[in-house]
Amino acid sequence: MNPSMHMRVRNLFVNAGLTTGYTTQMLLWQDTGKGDERFIVFRPNGGSNIDRDVGGQYYILVDLITGTGNGEAAKSETDVQAIIDYIQKNPTTYPCVGQITNMGGIPSPVLSNENRLVWRLQFACLFG
Repeated sequence: MNPSMHMRVRNLFVNAGLTTGYTTQMLLWQDTGKGDERFIVFRPNGGSNIDRDVGGQYYILVDLITGTGNGEAAKSETDVQAIIDYIQKNPTTYPCVGQITNMGGIPSPVLSNENRLVWRLQFACLFG
């Protein structure tokens, strides 16, 4: 049995070095209370019908959550752009994901109650 697609996307990001400097979490962000800690959270977000003999699209949300220190906003913006650039240049390098595409570009970050910026990126994985 293959892992869930959001886990496969996490593996792709880890193998590509895109999670360096971030604590990786699945499904739900859990703040540890350490202001300098950054997080990256992977979760499923629907997709097309998944049939046995037909490929389908899996939608994956990837949240980058900054630390609370000075310079965190600029650092996170650079990291978000690096992720987008990597996916644009390497859409089919990880066979367990199929073709991965960014959906919606780079949205405006939102501020969490903990004073962290949250960048919510969405990706579509065409697999099967």
